[in-house]
Amino acid sequence: MKKEHALIKTLTKIPKSVFFFCFLINLSVGSVFAAEAYAQSATLTMRMNNKSIKEVFNYIEKNSEFVFVYLDNVIDSHKVVDVNVDNQPVTVILDQLFKGTDLTYKIDNRQILVKRKEAAISILPSVQQSIDISGVIKDDTGEPVIGANILVKGTNNGVITDPDGRFNLKISQANAILVVSYIGYLSQEIPVGSQRTFTIVLHPSTEHIGEVVVTALGIKRETKALGYAVQEVKGESLTEARENNVLNSLSGKLAGVQISRSGNGEGGSSRIVIRGNNSIAGNNEPLVVVDGVPVNNFNSGTSGIDQWGGSDGGNGLSDINPDDIESISVLKGAAAAALYGARAGNGVLMITTKKGSKAKGLGITWNSNVMMETPLIKPEMQNQYGQGTNGIFDANSNYSWGAKMEGQMLKDWTGQERPYSPYDNDITDFLGTGVTTTNTLEANAVNEKTSFRGTLSYQRMDGIIPTNYQDKYMLNLRSTVNLSKKLSLDAKVNYVKQRGWNRPQLTGSPENIMANYLMMPRNVHYSDMVGGVDEDGVVKRWTTDEANYVLNPYYTTDFNKNNNQRDRFIGFLALQYTPTSWLTIKLRHGEDMYWEKGDWRHASGTPYGKYNGKGDYGLNTSDFRERNTDALVTASKDNWWDSGFSGSLSVGGNLMFQQSNSYAMSTGLLAIPDFFAISNGETPTPSNYITKKSVNSVYGFAQLSYGNWIFVDVTARNDWSSTLPFRNRSFFYPSVGLGWVVSDMLRSYEVNVPEWLSLAKLRASYAEVGNDTDPYRLLTTYGIYTVIDDIKGASTASTIPLADLKPELIKSTEAGFDIRFFNNRLGADFTWYKKNATNQILALPISSTTGKSSRMINAGNIQNTGIEIVLSGTPVRTKDFEWNVSVNYSKNSNKIKELHPDSRRFILSNTDFVNVVATEGSTYGDLYGRAYQRDEQGRKIIDENGLPLLESDMNTKIGNYMPKWTGSMINSFTYKNLSFSFMLDMRYGGDIFVNSLARGSQYGTTEMSLAGRDEWYAGTGGIVVDGVTADGKQNTVAANPQAYWDRVSRAGEEFIYDGTNLRLRELTIGYMFPNKMLAKTPFTNLKLSFVGRNLWLIKNNIPGYDPESSYSTGNGQGIEYASLPSMRSFGFNLNVSF
Repeated sequence: MKKEHALIKTLTKIPKSVFFFCFLINLSVGSVFAAEAYAQSATLTMRMNNKSIKEVFNYIEKNSEFVFVYLDNVIDSHKVVDVNVDNQPVTVILDQLFKGTDLTYKIDNRQILVKRKEAAISILPSVQQSIDISGVIKDDTGEPVIGANILVKGTNNGVITDPDGRFNLKISQANAILVVSYIGYLSQEIPVGSQRTFTIVLHPSTEHIGEVVVTALGIKRETKALGYAVQEVKGESLTEARENNVLNSLSGKLAGVQISRSGNGEGGSSRIVIRGNNSIAGNNEPLVVVDGVPVNNFNSGTSGIDQWGGSDGGNGLSDINPDDIESISVLKGAAAAALYGARAGNGVLMITTKKGSKAKGLGITWNSNVMMETPLIKPEMQNQYGQGTNGIFDANSNYSWGAKMEGQMLKDWTGQERPYSPYDNDITDFLGTGVTTTNTLEANAVNEKTSFRGTLSYQRMDGIIPTNYQDKYMLNLRSTVNLSKKLSLDAKVNYVKQRGWNRPQLTGSPENIMANYLMMPRNVHYSDMVGGVDEDGVVKRWTTDEANYVLNPYYTTDFNKNNNQRDRFIGFLALQYTPTSWLTIKLRHGEDMYWEKGDWRHASGTPYGKYNGKGDYGLNTSDFRERNTDALVTASKDNWWDSGFSGSLSVGGNLMFQQSNSYAMSTGLLAIPDFFAISNGETPTPSNYITKKSVNSVYGFAQLSYGNWIFVDVTARNDWSSTLPFRNRSFFYPSVGLGWVVSDMLRSYEVNVPEWLSLAKLRASYAEVGNDTDPYRLLTTYGIYTVIDDIKGASTASTIPLADLKPELIKSTEAGFDIRFFNNRLGADFTWYKKNATNQILALPISSTTGKSSRMINAGNIQNTGIEIVLSGTPVRTKDFEWNVSVNYSKNSNKIKELHPDSRRFILSNTDFVNVVATEGSTYGDLYGRAYQRDEQGRKIIDENGLPLLESDMNTKIGNYMPKWTGSMINSFTYKNLSFSFMLDMRYGGDIFVNSLARGSQYGTTEMSLAGRDEWYAGTGGIVVDGVTADGKQNTVAANPQAYWDRVSRAGEEFIYDGTNLRLRELTIGYMFPNKMLAKTPFTNLKLSFVGRNLWLIKNNIPGYDPESSYSTGNGQGIEYASLPSMRSFGFNLNVSF
């Protein structure tokens, strides 16, 4: 009954629009299976290289209602072609496929009849003697080309080659020109002259038919028409070597895009930044748009930056199922994203999901993926000295500065006498092997009016920490319906239900497993702490030192619990009306909403004073809703009055509304220990908030082209935001772009362009976009609190608002070129960009005598300039083998040109030992910390005990976390039905503060803390620090290693490391079972793959830690502390169609 009640309660929260979407989809599904007529036409997206014509036919048959009819001797089954199209009609594909050949086709209902063209009878003048010529036509591998077409230019006189590639032809004049052509090859024109025997070699053509990407507002456009750079990742590359968060699958695949993840391990949040950071205090991540509808890429939970840390429940993009993704287009520059206005200052991720498609058999596909996760790299710990201090064993100590472990019998913290020996496999024994299984069932159905696609997916993730696991259910339904010849409907509902148990605690929390590991003496066994408590219920601890906040890891996992659950709906309903061939009207309404709840508990045995032997409990609930309603009217016309000009004009608008609510309650200390209920709290404390925000927008854009080789785009958008004051809430964003295909222009004017030059294009753009702010920053807000008993009080916010607050503004300029050679087998794409973010919305620190801590201001100018290079090539292509390679390279230079006269420095993130800072005149992401005292020559100053002196404050710049450049190389190989690919990913430069090494060295557990111990305890030496004494003399005093590491653990300068790293990011080996093997099975398609992610850290400068381990996913990057080991994942992927 409780479950039924909970279900009814959940359903009552769901807006009626969700049920309406489901109703429409249900109607369309019924019409799919009720209809009997086959499709009359279809559009297809195809990526087929080095395939036979019959394989192309088979693909079209599998993905449409068409059936090919032809005689075997008409088609050469040995010759291969390349077909790369995006959403093109079958007629366009076939026209291009048969261009320059003797083949033609006819479509009759669902049948495509392929035949040879009827040969025209050539009548030679009787008074003129004919000339006999002959020859053989081969491909570039030396194989004969069967069925190649040889035609005398300007006549109908021609023949085709026989099975040996040979031909014989009579011509009337010696000055005739032979035109030789065949499907998938470049045509050639050969003068006859005095030659009578010919050996002609044809070279493959890799011409792309209508290469299309998804741009702003979900509009599909040819890449050659764009004035800005866009990179696209196909959905197929996201599903084999699968990640739990689709963002992580993009790592290394895009130039200018940096992705970092929190130290939470699998299931945690990830951060994405495109072309550098624009905002000091605001969000630097791009807008996420799914099928034209903006969605919230929120962070659930927090990675924490204070002593008590926090947990991480993942971010919004983890709710997107990779199996549903058709492609992800990354709109990097402001010109690409300007139509999204204030939300697109950091770029846009355009995610396009799949629609229904025709498939052979039942149209059902099952994809099963199993991935196992093990630590890629572990901390480097010492195994020579155990529990104690100053070389003396102490069974109650929390340090590993005790006696040397040589197997001597000693009574340890358990009270047992046992050999005093190291416990080498400690953390490995505690951590398990993570296992993630994902199973997705997909159904497709299509008829002449309706398409339907549905997926049901279940994912189970068992983390490497005991009791940490996650369940996720994902349902996706999408349907398109042609209501009439002029009116169509597209509807989708996506539902995700996710629940996580006992997510790892991060950073400095005493419940962080890795933080405790850094402090645990090296002779302490994890096996002695299993169960968390002894038979009397007393917590098993290796020390009674409360001040060190250490906690039995098994007590953490078994008694201190946290749980969270999220239900999310994303959906849209879109109508498109085309009253005439040149006019289109689109209406769309989209919804993104989620409900989240969670609780946490700390048991009474949690051994630090905060819980006073009683424990505490808390719970929270939150919900979020965003709705977008937009309209777009487009008028377009090709080749106006035969002038060569084409263009389109679009106008539209958007209404956006957001609302979020949150409620939390904590008990304070529990009145009855370990009875976890709000009513059991000694001082229950509630909190809640509600926020609302709306933005109304109008926009327009014009696209003009001439000769299909020069393209001009102009866009304009105006937003009205509720979060800004009346006089400033209207703000205007324009953009202009130019694309110039020089090679096509020259060919159109019959300029002789070398055949090896496939494409030469120039592009440039300029745009202005921006960012508004969060709600309620214009007026003073109040908070309610309890003074004593039931007496309430009110307090004002600590920041003085700015009544004249203005939106942030980003001005961006971009230029580049795209050049391709040798029939697109070699290509290079180059982009230069520059952008300035001004009017930063900041909280300026002020004197505490005002009663406030800060005031809101508009200030600052952050500049990012950089380059992006994308290289692609096909070094080898034969009948059975193909090798493709692509290289991404990007370099971004950031400079904070201006902040504010009253504050030249803003703290992005602060810790006990290092702050992440933005400083005027410097680079975003400077690391400031406590440094060594040095003399004028830069030498360390050493005290009388041989220890280096430290600065008293943290005002010294000790590094910067921004990399100098990033790059990657992707190689893919196919041999018949076998495929193999791998990706190398590199980051060069950028500093990392590794706080784990600082804390571990302070406690004597790290390998580096061994330096000088043997000599010190033997009385023969210690650590002699290179430096000078106060009088300038070279230091010769040997320091106590324990005292040394206790001192330098507070020096941020000591633990700054170069973040340069090179890794094997991804590897896949797949086998597609041939149709002959599946002929007697119910399967129409079967592929098995071995996959791996993050398999090998080839280059790394940080001992025992991954440079990608991050303290948080906020703006304060470049800090590592007690993060879980980064994971190496490997497993199998099985894809089966019925």
